[in-house]
Amino acid sequence: MTAAPSVLLGKRILITGGAGGVGRAVAARMLAHGARVLLTDREELALRAVLDGFGADARGRAETVTADLASAPGLSRLFDRVDDWLEGLDILIACAGVGSGPLAEMDDADWRYVVESNLMSYVACTKAALERIKASGDRQGMVILIGSISVHIKAVGESVYNAAKGGVASFAETLRKELIPDGIRITLIEPGAIASSMQPFSLEERRRMMEAHKLLPPEEVADAILFAATRPPGVDVVTLRIEPLDQKIW
Repeated sequence: MTAAPSVLLGKRILITGGAGGVGRAVAARMLAHGARVLLTDREELALRAVLDGFGADARGRAETVTADLASAPGLSRLFDRVDDWLEGLDILIACAGVGSGPLAEMDDADWRYVVESNLMSYVACTKAALERIKASGDRQGMVILIGSISVHIKAVGESVYNAAKGGVASFAETLRKELIPDGIRITLIEPGAIASSMQPFSLEERRRMMEAHKLLPPEEVADAILFAATRPPGVDVVTLRIEPLDQKIW
């Protein structure tokens, strides 16, 4: 029996935070389903390594653009590339983000950058993405925003990070209602602690913590994103919370 074509076949997908573990893993899954993928992040060499890792099979279907989405020039650079290379947009997957420390240990520039990166860039990218999704006439467009379980845990030392991710949660849940008449779906994914470079541990320690079920493999979060992205029209994954078995709660 011939397998049915994927609902992602030919879809134009933008992934922010594309050089991170989750961004890289979800891009690989989207490519495997026949999508065209544009990845963005702040470090050109890291993006190039991700693209090289996809191999020849992704040639012509994956591209990268370096941009700092906490800045207006970075956002403009990104969406110029969306228009030039993707020639439109069907799905935005926003994974970009930076960690933070306690407010008392951050200067004004640092905490503002955390909010700009983890909240403001999500709003800005979503607005630009929706303009392009609507222009295409696609009533099956999607925006998938990566929030955090931290807004429920409220751990000490994460006040600024939680403020930004809490904003993402409220933004996603409210915007979803506004977009129902357009048929555009908004999904909020709230992962627990992920074994990514944002964690203050060595690569080896992160591996040990994954084995002990204290950190999520990035691939598991990517699978959650893929699940949301492949639901049929009319089925909306509103909020999906995924965490390691032994999630830190303090």
